[in-house]
Amino acid sequence: MKSRIAVILTALMGLLIPVTGNAESVLEQLDAANKAFAKAIVAGDIDYLVNDYTDDACIIAPQAPLTCGKAAIRPFWVSVIESNPKNVELITQNAEQQGNLSYATGELIITDAESGVHKSRFVLVFKLVDGAWKLHVDSWTPQ
Repeated sequence: MKSRIAVILTALMGLLIPVTGNAESVLEQLDAANKAFAKAIVAGDIDYLVNDYTDDACIIAPQAPLTCGKAAIRPFWVSVIESNPKNVELITQNAEQQGNLSYATGELIITDAESGVHKSRFVLVFKLVDGAWKLHVDSWTPQ
């Protein structure tokens, strides 16, 4: 009986360990994606920014209309790039995955052209598309 319980506990632990490892992996993946996205903003790489979204993605930005679809997302990011941000930092604090969707939360820090620093909190929903995490819902709010 004791050996049967030990086998069951070992099997259960084997199921739990990959879940924990997966959560860390998702955090690392989304953090890397967010860092690359921030670099693309500063570099003015509009194509990278637009292609990082799903085809039906939405941006929910403060004091802006809901922006959905890549055709609407492009001019949104063109206007951001034209404001010449000096630095953009996305600090991914939490992430979790459920099937082909994941989310990340954290802090956004933007240094504008006049060296003003603006801090926001973000919630991002990613969708797994062809093996890559793509932004599906992009939302932030000032702190």
